[in-house]
Amino acid sequence: MKTILMPTDFSKTANNAADYAVEIAKLTNAKVILMHVFHLPMVASDIPVVMPSIDELERNSMKQLTACEKTLHAKHGKNILIEKKAVLGFVIDEVSDIVSSKKVDLIVMGITGDGKLSELIGTNATGVIKNVDCPTLIVPQNAKYKKVHNVALACDYEEISDSPAIKKIKMFLGIFKANLMIFNVVEPTAKPVFETAYSETKIKNVFENIKYSVYFPENDDLVFGINDFVDKHNVDMLIMIPQKHNFLAHLFQQTNTKKVAFHTHVPLLAIHE
Repeated sequence: MKTILMPTDFSKTANNAADYAVEIAKLTNAKVILMHVFHLPMVASDIPVVMPSIDELERNSMKQLTACEKTLHAKHGKNILIEKKAVLGFVIDEVSDIVSSKKVDLIVMGITGDGKLSELIGTNATGVIKNVDCPTLIVPQNAKYKKVHNVALACDYEEISDSPAIKKIKMFLGIFKANLMIFNVVEPTAKPVFETAYSETKIKNVFENIKYSVYFPENDDLVFGINDFVDKHNVDMLIMIPQKHNFLAHLFQQTNTKKVAFHTHVPLLAIHE
């Protein structure tokens, strides 16, 4: 891993996520790109006002980025290579451009939530995961960085194959030197023995030479099942493959009628197929 992109709005949540980005950079000797996307303010008023110029907005953004850089160096050491970028535009578009032009290996973003699924993952983080083909770690506001010991991969066993996503998962396991727990939330009914055996054989072939354990937690609600598994097994990071698991699509479509707390203390790493 050579380049980590850390979009920031200078909030406490973003600053917390920046700690994750820098700690991972320390493990991999990667460069961190601190990026702030600014836009022209919208003024709904008939009264003439003096609007800041694009140059002024860019200078102010760079000033804040420099302050953030100094804070990170003071906290984590000056050996961390940090590049700063302030750009005018929309977050998802600019993140996509930077990922392509800078060959970004990992995006780290902070998310804010009060326990409601619909408000946990912000529009920008959701849009990045859905539209930008790059591993994205979303860090909840209450998640403080600690050594990653246990990584859980939520997946449908029938869809496991030796794909680019699996190769990236193996790379992250190597970076963190973490234990892998693979689990599939199933309906609380007896699972045929032959189906379980077949799934475990596929996993063994795909994760050859990787230490892992396999679980079939039962729950008739996917969200509750994942939450319960994370709690019971002391999971430090959850990994999902958006195209392969309908949980993320389900999560993105949540409304206030589904007020289930997703884990605000466990980062989620989304890896595209």
